[in-house]
Amino acid sequence: MGVEMADVRRWAAGAAALYVLWGLLHMGLGVSMVIGGLADGGPGTELAAESLLFFLCVTVLGAQAIFVAVAMNRVNSRSGYWLNVVVLGVVDVAFLIFLVVPGHVDLIGGIAGPVIWLLATVCATLAFRREPMSV
Repeated sequence: MGVEMADVRRWAAGAAALYVLWGLLHMGLGVSMVIGGLADGGPGTELAAESLLFFLCVTVLGAQAIFVAVAMNRVNSRSGYWLNVVVLGVVDVAFLIFLVVPGHVDLIGGIAGPVIWLLATVCATLAFRREPMSV
């Protein structure tokens, strides 16, 4: 295995690890909020129900990020690259625009996920640009 291939594998593994971290962060937050929302027997208002749905979606997106990272980004898959770059990127940009910028979520807590996504995407892009390994 040449130096170039070893570099590709390291960048792909780094991207996968960071996407797993992103997924764990979102799954942890989502599950804790869903459990909290159901603790009193379920949502009592439409706003509470929408909030519960949002956190359920956050949980599912976290699981999807982990699955794609382990199954696809780790081996530098072209499909996995685009799935986690685009899907998680859209989610994080929307989160920043609609929740962090207006102040609904504090800045420090709000940028953790997007920063992890950005670092993962940089690693994935470095691996992908050198040599995408699989479909």
